[in-house]
Amino acid sequence: MKRVVISALLAGYLVLPAAHAVAQTVSDQCFAIGDIAGQVASWRAHKKSKAQALDQAAKYYHDDADRQTFAAIIEKIYAPNAPRMTPDQASMAFTSDCAIARKEQALAR
Repeated sequence: MKRVVISALLAGYLVLPAAHAVAQTVSDQCFAIGDIAGQVASWRAHKKSKAQALDQAAKYYHDDADRQTFAAIIEKIYAPNAPRMTPDQASMAFTSDCAIARKEQALAR
């Protein structure tokens, strides 16, 4: 009986912080953009079409800024002249590009 009570209390404490979480967008977070780029590169490597990638993004991302960010990444990765990248390469490249752009924006202020 003690195990059940302790498990229930512990589960309640672990779930509580998640209940108060606020939805965040990925459009301004470089690490998230890199993760998305890695996912899109994986889709391309597994022969998913550009239209399928856009549909997949629309299914899971409902925030307009997130959808625009996802669409821009898909456009770059699926561009006819885009180099084939592994998910890790895409993640690193997009994260780096985002960080450089953020730094340039901060310096321009």
